[in-house]
Amino acid sequence: MPVKQRITIIGQQGSSVAHSLLQNPDFRVRCITRDAQSEVARAFQSLGAEVLEADVGVFEGMKIALHETWGLFVNLPTEFFPDAVAIALGTNIIRAAEAVGVKHVVFSSAPHASKLTNGRVCFNSLDVKAEIEEIAQASPLFKTFTPVMVGWYLENIGETFADLYGGFPVRKDAEGITECRLPLWGGNEEMPWISVKDDFGDLVHGVFLNPLRWNRRVIQCQAELMSAGDMTTTFSAVTGQKTRYAPCIDMADLKPGMFEGIQKMFQYTQLREGEYYPNGPSEVQTAAHLKRVAARAKKGHARETLLTVREYFEREWTSH
Repeated sequence: MPVKQRITIIGQQGSSVAHSLLQNPDFRVRCITRDAQSEVARAFQSLGAEVLEADVGVFEGMKIALHETWGLFVNLPTEFFPDAVAIALGTNIIRAAEAVGVKHVVFSSAPHASKLTNGRVCFNSLDVKAEIEEIAQASPLFKTFTPVMVGWYLENIGETFADLYGGFPVRKDAEGITECRLPLWGGNEEMPWISVKDDFGDLVHGVFLNPLRWNRRVIQCQAELMSAGDMTTTFSAVTGQKTRYAPCIDMADLKPGMFEGIQKMFQYTQLREGEYYPNGPSEVQTAAHLKRVAARAKKGHARETLLTVREYFEREWTSH
């Protein structure tokens, strides 16, 4: 009987990855958490995952947490740490993985906005991820290394981020219309949308099924390319809610504070004529392939196609 390969998961986005991999009997899943008694950790244990408590900033602790790991998925929420701290944490994970002989690494990365725009847009949360990726790419000890980059979360359409969207889709104006005020994306205006819960984990799963095939290949993680205007129209068609798209032309009009990074995001994509990823124009063929092979590797019936924007709205918003 073939030995089951262990994949260790660190960081946010890990829930989607764990849920997908746990449906494949050929993998063993280990989740690293700060609190092994949390509700999420207990849920993964009940599904068959091994859960270990560890501090990613402690080198010896990370070596223990990563022992006998074949594949490693890492995501660091760089926006929540000072740049130097985030880089130190990422480097610590990489060095620990090297020390224990991890063979395959899938790293949740981002474009290096500063380099790609020749310094015109410095977006730290993206740039820091890219810098950690560069450190890992330079390692001669990993058999494969694959950066995955996530598009625009469909999960962020709702009350929490309504201010970013100008109130859309939950706040109506005096005419009873919800107005989407996302800035222009650039180029043909097609933004990369994905339901992280439904699809991201399957894309990572697909990489681990054939890591050599995807070695040093940027994976664009998106399910559908659609402009903000078409997204708004789709929401209206699905829900019956009156909507309009009136793009925010002056990004200084965005609510200050939490949306400073979003301003930089749109400045970045506008400068690059809508091209977000560092490896060329946005495409969904790669993601569709990875979704399909992951679905076929799971036990039982699994959906083989990516969730569209319309389907997401039909599921999440038709009862609102």
